[in-house]
Amino acid sequence: MPDDVVLKIEKLAYGGEGLGFVDGKVCFVEGALPGETVRARVSQSKQNYAKGRLLEVLEKSHHREEPPCPYVQDCGGCQYQHLAYSEELRWKEIQVREHLERFLKLPGSRVSPIRSGASPYGYRNSVTLHETAPSPKPQQFGFVGRDNRTTLCVDNCLITDPRLRPVFTEKRLLRKGEDRISLRVGENGMIFSGREDQLFSMRIGDESILTSSRGFFQNNLEITRQIGQTARAWVQSAQPRLFADLYAGAGTFTILAAEGVPELMCLEESPASFGALKENFRIRGLKADLIEGLAEKSFPRYLKRKPRENIFVFVDPPRTGMSADLSEFLAQEPSLRHLVYLSCHLGTLTRDLGRILAKKRHEILEVIPFDMFPRTKHIEAAVFMRRL
Repeated sequence: MPDDVVLKIEKLAYGGEGLGFVDGKVCFVEGALPGETVRARVSQSKQNYAKGRLLEVLEKSHHREEPPCPYVQDCGGCQYQHLAYSEELRWKEIQVREHLERFLKLPGSRVSPIRSGASPYGYRNSVTLHETAPSPKPQQFGFVGRDNRTTLCVDNCLITDPRLRPVFTEKRLLRKGEDRISLRVGENGMIFSGREDQLFSMRIGDESILTSSRGFFQNNLEITRQIGQTARAWVQSAQPRLFADLYAGAGTFTILAAEGVPELMCLEESPASFGALKENFRIRGLKADLIEGLAEKSFPRYLKRKPRENIFVFVDPPRTGMSADLSEFLAQEPSLRHLVYLSCHLGTLTRDLGRILAKKRHEILEVIPFDMFPRTKHIEAAVFMRRL
């Protein structure tokens, strides 16, 4: 394959790269859009595919826009600022549908239209800032660059909550020995770091939910509200005896989705998040079995000790997904009648669901993509399953 190539971009691959063909070989070009003819320099050539660096857009898509962020070319955070938002949503929905069709043989009709929030900017309630150079005076902060090596100094980020943006120009954020800091803005506008374990509230619809400054919480509160509403409708249709949240965090989705279920059980591994979980249930007067521990170990032990029927399982694991042992248990346990799997990574989602579906005891009823991370390559997907 020559160093420089001209190709027509046919689609957006999962991850945001434009996909075209050169002499029959797939070629991915970052920054290129469907319908465009581009000139690219081949940076990597494998047996089955190549990657190219965009040099010039020869024929431009009418969906191409000027990115509003001045750092977008060098920052590794956003992949879609140059694409009209309506098209970003359309392609993300296509990516979910094609991924599930390819890896799970799921009919595309099972994938519902993607759901989005009011704005693709200003949604992110947390940020991790890295020091750009050793002990600058004054300190300067930024994000890991597109090359995954350098740190890009920035004074703003358009996808963050506007209340967080003043931290980008703070003169002193880091203490001695620190090279990064994670910050989150709470319901009242106060900004919290992860240095100390502090509880503060986040507003999701009508609910004020406590979280820990050291624990996980969803970054997009509007989309989290929509996911909670969707899960609640699924729970109401299933009429379970027990709602079991295996990666409960602060208890967000149990609070949003499980109202009226006779019995509740929440599992959480992180001590910081578990503290917030207990407090959220205490102040609401909710009775539940709250267990601190690993899902793959604690959930089988729990059901052995307290057998139940008609269980609705909700899982929102980290990006690495569930363990093979837990997937196997969920596939085999007959009392688990319904399952919702929420994921921000299509690869681990299809891996884990593939393990469950391989037993041929479950079917997928519906998949709903959510644009939890507008302007970026990431997609949230909620999958609703039932036991046959």
